[in-house]
Amino acid sequence: DIRYQIVLGMARGLSYLHQSCRECIIHCDIKPENILLDASFVPKVADFGLSRLFPLEVTHVSTVPQGTPGYVDPVYHQCYKLTDKSDVYSFGVVLVELISSKPAVDMSRSHSEINLANMALNRIQNHEVVQLVDPELGYDTDPETKRTIDRVAEVAFQCLQMERDLRPS
Repeated sequence: DIRYQIVLGMARGLSYLHQSCRECIIHCDIKPENILLDASFVPKVADFGLSRLFPLEVTHVSTVPQGTPGYVDPVYHQCYKLTDKSDVYSFGVVLVELISSKPAVDMSRSHSEINLANMALNRIQNHEVVQLVDPELGYDTDPETKRTIDRVAEVAFQCLQMERDLRPS
């Protein structure tokens, strides 16, 4: 329940940044270290050192990719076009971290699974979510927990899509 509330709070925070008045704020470095939790585990998006501000009517900003490996939108990394969907991708990585308790990048994993996003896409697409989920969460023992984790995994899957138009806002 606490992890789920953190996810919801992060989503609200990103939504607020992306839909601010006349300008959009793209954070550019969404990762667990930049999500602060208060005593009640209410998340606050922090560290705006890499963030970009641009008018809502602009579709993207061309800039040299910056951010933390494992969280950077691969389309942004390849095409140098930053959009709000770049933060959505990073949010998807954080979602997977929250349900798996695995780091975004782990060189000790097999080559195809070094990047957690790739591992998650593969496991979710192949209906193997159980292999991705932290056993401590009780995925197999509590039906409500299973439903919640499946919902979070589905949102993560959507956020991690290579085609930006398929990602949710």
